[in-house]
Amino acid sequence: MIRDLRVLKAVMIKDLKHYYRYPSGTLFLFIVPFLFTFLLSTMGSFVGGTLAKEYFYLRTGVENFFLYQILGTNIWIMAWVILEDIGTSIRNEQIKGTLEQNFLVPINKFFFLLGLSFAHTLLALLSFIVVVGSSLALVDLESLPRLFPSSLILLLGLIPLFGLGFVFSSLVIHLKEPYSFTHLINTFFSVVAGTYYPVHILPYWVQWISYSIPHTYLIDEMRKIIFSNQLVVELYGNTIILLSMGIIYMILGLRLFRFFERRARINGGLSKF
Repeated sequence: MIRDLRVLKAVMIKDLKHYYRYPSGTLFLFIVPFLFTFLLSTMGSFVGGTLAKEYFYLRTGVENFFLYQILGTNIWIMAWVILEDIGTSIRNEQIKGTLEQNFLVPINKFFFLLGLSFAHTLLALLSFIVVVGSSLALVDLESLPRLFPSSLILLLGLIPLFGLGFVFSSLVIHLKEPYSFTHLINTFFSVVAGTYYPVHILPYWVQWISYSIPHTYLIDEMRKIIFSNQLVVELYGNTIILLSMGIIYMILGLRLFRFFERRARINGGLSKF
């Protein structure tokens, strides 16, 4: 057990050092949510004209369109980075020729993946506090205390996101190329997860897809806490769903990862890039 914890610590520290030494990628998490929100808010204001805010309120029940969109954008970008970076970390190990060495040592690969997850957890939490906290401080200071319960929901929502990240990382071992697939899937998630609008305005068949991914519940709970001042205990329905998704996606991700890892050991795929 102590050896496994050392593996977890080593992988986590390695990834955190990478973010520290190459800060441009880290700044992406803090700047892009504001850029996307500003772009879409400006476009919506021009298209909607003087009644843009009224139209937005009728469809969402929220008057502050900036906060509504910054919450959705921050969660989406955060999920994008998590899903892509876990697979990218595996890919970088392949290119450097260190993946085969790491997988040949007698360690539990679950703690190897968990170390990647913990590094992203710290980064995601910091991004949420800075982006959403600064937005609340600027436009709705009274709602700033709600940042703490929102952060708790964020930590819960990260569990199924990491499970999806493990699914993508297993595909990296098999397909060797993570970027095109993750870009396609993450763009699709932004459309169906209610990033910039409520899910109920989508067609019913799209809503079924929306409610099968954790992004939708995570964004919805955040908005209910911030805008409706609901307590975490009042959102037990979505919380139970997030916990269930966390278990399902974690098991699915780990099983797929072990399956493709075993195949790669047999056909020599760990050393090929």
